[in-house]
Amino acid sequence: MDRILIIQDSPSVNAMLKFRLESGGFSVETVESGEEGVEKTKAHQYELILLDYNLPGMNGSQVCRILREQANTQNTPIVLISAKDEDKLIQITKEAGADGYIGLPFEGKKFIEKITGFMKARKP
Repeated sequence: MDRILIIQDSPSVNAMLKFRLESGGFSVETVESGEEGVEKTKAHQYELILLDYNLPGMNGSQVCRILREQANTQNTPIVLISAKDEDKLIQITKEAGADGYIGLPFEGKKFIEKITGFMKARKP
């Protein structure tokens, strides 16, 4: 089963994303800060990381850059999630070195399709 890590500071958003992803057949873990996310990736391997851009402390761009420098996450797909407008998300994604973004709110079926697409795109 593919493992996904969600780094998102809102417990309600985490619960909703976790429910959607687990319903789609994924194994999901959640953390509520960038620092926790970085530590979690040192101990576990994930097939995809969903990363909120607007985190307290380290923001999503900072977390993404750190994850890209770590050997065990440098090739892991990282997808930013945010309620920002699409033009801003495109810019942030490129600057952070993420694989893509998903704007909030999202439609359930399309969300799972996007997640699967990001995972397939990174596999050799």
